[in-house]
Amino acid sequence: FCAVESCGKCTPCRIGAGRGVETIDRIAAGDATAIPLLTDLCETMKDGSLCALGGFTPYPVMSALQNFPDEFGATPANQAAE
Repeated sequence: FCAVESCGKCTPCRIGAGRGVETIDRIAAGDATAIPLLTDLCETMKDGSLCALGGFTPYPVMSALQNFPDEFGATPANQAAE
């Protein structure tokens, strides 16, 4: 939803939301090495987006990563620092 609804004004939201979908698809396909990339992307969107859509889009993803790391194939060795 967020990737489609971005107004495109700021780069973190315009590009980040689409890259987030791609990165989550990689993780869903079994590439747990993409978790740090997703975490970094979430931080960039949260801190750099100009509106609430881009700024709040990362929160459900970050919450899921923190509370359900097993669902992402994360282990303490490959899970990003909190």
